[in-house]
Amino acid sequence: MEKEKVVICQRCKSELSQITGHVCSRCGRMRHEHREEVMCGDCERWSLGNKTNHLDQNIACFEYNNFAKELMALYKYKGDYVLGAVFAAALQQKCMVKNKSIIIPLPISEERRYERGFNQTEGLLHLAGIPFETQLKREHTEKQSKKSRKERIEQEQFFFVENNTEISSREIVLVDDIYTTGATLHLAAKALKEAGAKSVSSITIFR
Repeated sequence: MEKEKVVICQRCKSELSQITGHVCSRCGRMRHEHREEVMCGDCERWSLGNKTNHLDQNIACFEYNNFAKELMALYKYKGDYVLGAVFAAALQQKCMVKNKSIIIPLPISEERRYERGFNQTEGLLHLAGIPFETQLKREHTEKQSKKSRKERIEQEQFFFVENNTEISSREIVLVDDIYTTGATLHLAAKALKEAGAKSVSSITIFR
C-alpha cells in the first residue's frame, strides 16, 4: 500500500468522523444508539415505498458532517483536486474487502465533466491508486443537489451499460463520494443488474 500523502493537518483530519461499530445493514449509516433493527429508518422507508432494492449493500468510510461538506465543496466544486488524497487510505481499505469484484466509479455526463473538469469519483480512485473500469455511462440530467428528496427517489433511469458482455455474471462494486438518499446508486445498480451483473454493492466516502 502506498504511503499516505499529507494534504491536511492532523487537527483538520480529526474533524472527519470515521464510521465504525453498529451500522445500518443496507446503507452503512452509523447507528449512534444500539437498536434491534438492522436497517435505519431511511432504508425501511425505501423498502415500504415499493422500491426494489437493486443495490445489495453500501459501506461508507466517514459521516457527512459539516467539516466533510466543506472539504467536499473544495474538492468537487472548487477544483482543489489534491484534497481527494485525504480519503485514499480509507478507500483502499474498503476496496481490499471486495478484492474479487470490478470497481466502477459512478459516472457523470460528458457535459458535467466538461463543466467540472473531472469526475470526482474517478479522481478519488486515481489518487488512491485503485484500478477501475468504466462500462457504466450516464445521460446528462439536472444536478442531484438541486433536487428534493422526493424528486431524487422518483427520478427515471439515466444510467446505461454500453457493453453487456463485460458486465454479465460479474460482481460489481460502485464507488461514489456521498450516499444521500441512495436513489442514484440504486438506479446505477439497476442498470448493471439488467445488463447481467451477478451482484452490485457500493462503497461511498460519506454517509
